[in-house]
Amino acid sequence: MQTLERIHKSPAQPLPENAADCHMHVFGPFDRFPLAPERAYNVDEAPLEAHERMKRQVGLERTVLVQASGCGTDNRALLSALARLGRRGRAVAVVDLQTPLHALERLHAAGVRGARLNLYTLGSRYGSDPVQLIEQFARMLAPLQWHLQLLIESTAVATLEPVLARSPVDIVLDHMGLPEAGQGLVQAGFQALLRLLGSGRVWAKLSGADRVTQQSGQLRDAIPFMQALAAAAPDRLVWGSDWPNTGFHSRQQVADGDILPHRELDAGELLDVLAEAIPDAELRRGILTRNPEQLYGFD
Repeated sequence: MQTLERIHKSPAQPLPENAADCHMHVFGPFDRFPLAPERAYNVDEAPLEAHERMKRQVGLERTVLVQASGCGTDNRALLSALARLGRRGRAVAVVDLQTPLHALERLHAAGVRGARLNLYTLGSRYGSDPVQLIEQFARMLAPLQWHLQLLIESTAVATLEPVLARSPVDIVLDHMGLPEAGQGLVQAGFQALLRLLGSGRVWAKLSGADRVTQQSGQLRDAIPFMQALAAAAPDRLVWGSDWPNTGFHSRQQVADGDILPHRELDAGELLDVLAEAIPDAELRRGILTRNPEQLYGFD
């Protein structure tokens, strides 16, 4: 079993006060919070304590927990970790469309500020009409002023641009919209994301540099995409480590079996990539501190 005890380097540029990791996951303990029966991977536990150790090493203070696809709609592990974080934590849960308002209100009281819809991993479980699905989720979330966080393929960003642009709630796109670095800035999905950022309703996470650059394996190949996003709307960006960096997988249903290792990238290096992409310290302060305060309601 992995222990997630990697030593993370100190970032070359000190982080601002109250810097937030806006995208991370917890798994387990599995004797209390098992993985969902419908999942695309088997992984080791990833406890909050290991993430807190990483945060101390690199200078992060706040945390946004994101419900991982492998946990389904059972948010208990996320809520347990959120309770321990207190005012330093916020969360994005996974819920279904039948969730009653009073249940969402309980999640809100616990610190949840958004719902995640993953159409990338096991996306077929939701059917074939993503436009209707996004509209239904947005209507459900509107009374709480939650945002809808989407994990979708880059090509889907272009296809769904009209529905995202008219959303009654804020939309947050994971991992820079998942462009493929080798296809350059001109790819249709990324250009759609740049337009959407200008709508004032859409946000993007400067996370997943390793996912964007999976083919080359060079994290810094993500820098032009970060720079383009910052040029388009620096006040609509937040940063995340994607800890514990679950390994790449087929995105298909699995049963009990082999464990997919967490890759646990060096968070200090990921922050160095951010600093190289956005050398202006005040812009980085916005991305790491002010923007998360606005999006997640940190106080």
